[in-house]
Amino acid sequence: MKKLFIITILCFIVMSMTAIVSAEEAVKPQKTSYNIAIVPYINSTEETKGYIQEIIDNKYTEQYSNKNFQMIPLVDVQKALNSTGYDISNKELAEKDILASVAKETNADYVIAMEISQLITTRHMSFFQAKVVSKAKLRYKLYNTEKDKVVSFQVTGLSENKTVFGDVGYKDPITKALNQAMDDANVKIKSNL
Repeated sequence: MKKLFIITILCFIVMSMTAIVSAEEAVKPQKTSYNIAIVPYINSTEETKGYIQEIIDNKYTEQYSNKNFQMIPLVDVQKALNSTGYDISNKELAEKDILASVAKETNADYVIAMEISQLITTRHMSFFQAKVVSKAKLRYKLYNTEKDKVVSFQVTGLSENKTVFGDVGYKDPITKALNQAMDDANVKIKSNL
């Protein structure tokens, strides 16, 4: 009888503590909008067409210009990078301490750094068709301010553009490959928010 009474009291205490913790979590507001700082991307490839910058900028704008995200202006990010002594011409993704400094100076919840590590475009011609195949490999670092943690990952995009008559250009398959890779990266980034 005594054991049953003690077990009942312990169960009551555990249930009370669970209710208190649940009530505290319910009161704690969930963050609905994140400040995102995007470090200018690095292009380690030999492909230097001007439209690559346009593709990257448009994709970032598409992915992070909505009610869930506030993009930190590029001038503020660049100012924070300059204060750390980070040199983009070294073609190395920023290390954790640099990303943390950018986050602190810009009040960012997350800092995204990206490198185009591979962009290969090949043309294949046969008697009846011409095709251009593009492969884009992107490396990312995502810094989480709250956890003081960097998540690194790599994504790949592939595109093939064919025609039976006429010629095939390079811009469309490069655009598709970069967009596919950045879409895959966006899924990984959002899973880490």
